[in-house]
Amino acid sequence: MIAPVLGILLEPAYGIVAVFTGTMVASLFPWNPLIFGGLDFVPGALNVTLVSLAVRGRRVEATIMFLITIGLFMLNPYTRLFVGSALLSPPIPYLWMHIAALIVLISPLSKNLIVKLNSSQPRIKMKVVTRSWRDIRSWPSLLLGLLHQNRGIAGAVAILAFTGTMIEHLTGGLLFATVVGKGALKFWPLIFLAYPIERTVLVVGATLIGVALLRLLRPTLTESSLEPVKQVGMSPVRSVPAADQR
Repeated sequence: MIAPVLGILLEPAYGIVAVFTGTMVASLFPWNPLIFGGLDFVPGALNVTLVSLAVRGRRVEATIMFLITIGLFMLNPYTRLFVGSALLSPPIPYLWMHIAALIVLISPLSKNLIVKLNSSQPRIKMKVVTRSWRDIRSWPSLLLGLLHQNRGIAGAVAILAFTGTMIEHLTGGLLFATVVGKGALKFWPLIFLAYPIERTVLVVGATLIGVALLRLLRPTLTESSLEPVKQVGMSPVRSVPAADQR
């Protein structure tokens, strides 16, 4: 869930090193072994890389990376583009949510994310009773209030979290099919039903955690890490003398 924050703060190469290091350290614990032949860091690395590229205005590279991953998934003989009629549903492609993320990535929604992340809009005061957090029925209204308070940053983090987590899921599925082989074919109908819920939870959690962390880090670490991008994206336009215009 903190992958968007890593992608915002780190250049792609440093983000990959961070994910690789974290994955290898975590694998030292007996309850978290490596299961993809040492390539377990790849899904998270692609997540952080896509976020880092997108937030730095390199959307073409991020889109190409996403398209290549989709192509590799489709070409793998142990993946499924359609889960079949066992679900008694229309032939919805397995990759429907990944395609939605790709559309978001290439759409105007992912433009000028740097501006949204550096927005300094006034925060709206909210009266929140402490015990209301203990009442699960109040969570939707509290979540909406939090997003409204940080709508600029929250929108940017949500976009980055959505696109990043979907390429991570796609890469994980590709590794799963490659390692398990033919045995993976029977799992795709179940994964098809489960992954939209799982990914939605991850995006919401990443948005809440990312907004909170970026609020705490600003205006020091976050703005300094994005300052080169901000300078390139907002470079002043050179004025043209009237004589030259003629």
